[in-house]
Amino acid sequence: MIVGLTGGIASGKSTVSNYLKNKNYKIFDADLIAKEISQKKEVEEEIVSNFGVSILDESTNKIDRKKLKKAVFEDEKKLNILNSIIHPKVYSFFENIKIRSKKEEVIIFDVPLLFESGMDKLCDKVVLVSSDDKIKIARMIKRDMIDEKLAEKIISVQMSDVEKIKKADIVIENNGSLEELFSKIERFCENL
Repeated sequence: MIVGLTGGIASGKSTVSNYLKNKNYKIFDADLIAKEISQKKEVEEEIVSNFGVSILDESTNKIDRKKLKKAVFEDEKKLNILNSIIHPKVYSFFENIKIRSKKEEVIIFDVPLLFESGMDKLCDKVVLVSSDDKIKIARMIKRDMIDEKLAEKIISVQMSDVEKIKKADIVIENNGSLEELFSKIERFCENL
């Protein structure tokens, strides 16, 4: 069974994913896979040709992830360009995992943009980790050391939790403590 795990930025999806990983579930993390794909020479060249050398770190001449993040979240067209470069390659990776998977094993696809990328179609069940936007903003400011304006912009370009809830099979609400979240994850695992 393929379980899609998704949630907006700073929703707690990664915390849920790590918890499940510690319970020995097989997890495929789209962010890590996308990062590996984006570091391939031909993909880096495609990104630089679309975004220019201003996104490079001057000392290493490699893509500076913070500069790229700032560029794409300040301009929706640039975000769409980056997604058009990365998403098809990531989708293909996950599609191959599904093809090779056995029906009796539980595989978790940890994909922040599960619905936006169409990868929900590869999943038998979709779990959404959801939290209030104000909580997400506070988490991003603390975790990513960004300002409130950029945090709000990042959230604004993502599909809203209201829309995602309509598409998800299971919703894990994460507005409380870690203990409450872990308890909800345990209940979810009992039903797998």
